[in-house]
Amino acid sequence: MSQSLQKQIPLTERGHRVFDMVRKFARGAEEIEISLISTTGEYLRFGNNELGQSQSTKNRTLSVRLSSGKKQARTTTGRLEESFIKKAVEKAVSQLKTSPEDPDYLPMLGQQSYQTVSRYHTRTVEESAETKAGYVGRAIELARDNKLLASGVLGTSVDEGLILNTAGLESHYRGTGGYFSLTMDADNGNQTGYALSTFADISELDAPKVSETALERAKLNKAQMEVQPGKFDVVIDPHAWSEMLFFFIVSASAGYSADFGTRQYKEGRSYLSGRIGEKIMGENVILEDDVYHPLQMGPPFDGEGYPKSKLTLVENGELRSLASSRISAHRYQDAKPTDLVIRGKGPTKTTEDLVGELDKGLLLTRLWYIREVEPRTKTLTGMTRDGTFLVENGEVRRPVKNLRFNQSLLELFSNIEKFTEPVRNTSFTGTAVLEPGVLAKDFNFTSVSPF
Repeated sequence: MSQSLQKQIPLTERGHRVFDMVRKFARGAEEIEISLISTTGEYLRFGNNELGQSQSTKNRTLSVRLSSGKKQARTTTGRLEESFIKKAVEKAVSQLKTSPEDPDYLPMLGQQSYQTVSRYHTRTVEESAETKAGYVGRAIELARDNKLLASGVLGTSVDEGLILNTAGLESHYRGTGGYFSLTMDADNGNQTGYALSTFADISELDAPKVSETALERAKLNKAQMEVQPGKFDVVIDPHAWSEMLFFFIVSASAGYSADFGTRQYKEGRSYLSGRIGEKIMGENVILEDDVYHPLQMGPPFDGEGYPKSKLTLVENGELRSLASSRISAHRYQDAKPTDLVIRGKGPTKTTEDLVGELDKGLLLTRLWYIREVEPRTKTLTGMTRDGTFLVENGEVRRPVKNLRFNQSLLELFSNIEKFTEPVRNTSFTGTAVLEPGVLAKDFNFTSVSPF
């Protein structure tokens, strides 16, 4: 990644060239905005103890927004050659002529001031393929030595974005990220262990720890016993439930709209609608919209260039505030955009500490295939995977067969007793959530899973 990136024209320079072209073609538009997004990634994929694929990806998307009076139009293109830009702009110009007026339209933002964030790490970009392959190679070697099969992905990426408009706005962000996902398997999926690490700076990655964790869980996950479904006290590993917590902030039943958004709240499309001031979860739970948390990723502004700021959404279990766009702020006189941080009040523990404090219950190392069942209570269904363990007297005793659950997130967050420090999620959903591990009471399992 590093060599190709060093030879590229900087995105800011290219963006200004593109903006000049757009302005040349956007005849009749009173206001013009472009958003140029670039994502570059490198991925080492491996399976069955073999390195299977070295993949490099590069994507650029140009979005053009034009306005005249209270009319506006938007088009996008993935090509930055002048002919493609001209075609995209001409399409927007044509749409602008026939677009209806938007009563909520606001003039484009002028120059803004943003709090500085430092999320670009040179080492993540410049780390050699040999070094990254060495991390994978050691995981494979460890699996072979223990008669296991290793599979997974080690990926790194650079995300960069630029917004320019004729009102004088220039917003730029560049950040790095990555993850190491590893599964060790001893019997074609019937004895597996899973571990994950996410990072912004690859120097944060403890690859040996990821490998050892997956190995330990796979070695333990042998000859699973079957337990009767029902309610169990559980410890959920912080990396286990990204898919589940995704539904904390969006409603599948409402087209994956943002549940903490002011517009969705006012229009009754959120499970939070009408609940401001209501206690919706345990008193020890805090939810914050905080793009400036040291573990957060992403820009300090939204897709329009509007500055983000810290906002407490839930405190002492009570719904306090909402988050939304500048247009919703104008319409409803209340708004700020969302980067969710979930944390608990009081001292935090490690996952091992939480297991040690569990008298009897289950350790959940991964939850998957999550679907929303009932949006008002945020009841979800899904299954455990890659290591579910019976805990007695603070010790892992033996593995159990995977279980299907039906569980309300609101009830779950009313039953949490203790938390770990939050970690970055896998970001596969495109959302930014910092999530803790937890010790919680009465997690509802409905059946034994055949998978």
